[in-house]
Amino acid sequence: MFLYFSWWYGEGLVKLWQAIEVITAKVFASFSIGNLARTLFNPWKRDSYSVENASIDVRLRIWLDNAISRLIGALMRSVVILIGLGITILFFGFAIVLFIIWLSLPIVVIALIVNGVRVVING
Repeated sequence: MFLYFSWWYGEGLVKLWQAIEVITAKVFASFSIGNLARTLFNPWKRDSYSVENASIDVRLRIWLDNAISRLIGALMRSVVILIGLGITILFFGFAIVLFIIWLSLPIVVIALIVNGVRVVING
């Protein structure tokens, strides 16, 4: 019995925490949050134009189109970053609850067994 509790609160607990870390990192990486943050103001779908020897009107229109493309890119990337961070936080919160359940499960099982024996004895 001692070996069971030793594993449960020792090696098992460490392995559970390592699994939580790995899965949280994979959830975070699946949204490419770092890459999206680095390229936040890049044009959307690499949609940008350039022209040489054009009139002021054409250059202004191209500049405006590029600015709008960058704005759309920033907006879309920001939404994906927020969704990714939200899902990562939700998963980590779920993992913390799982960690707490892991810590309390043997105690709850023993308490239920003791309570069951008490009910059987007392009738």
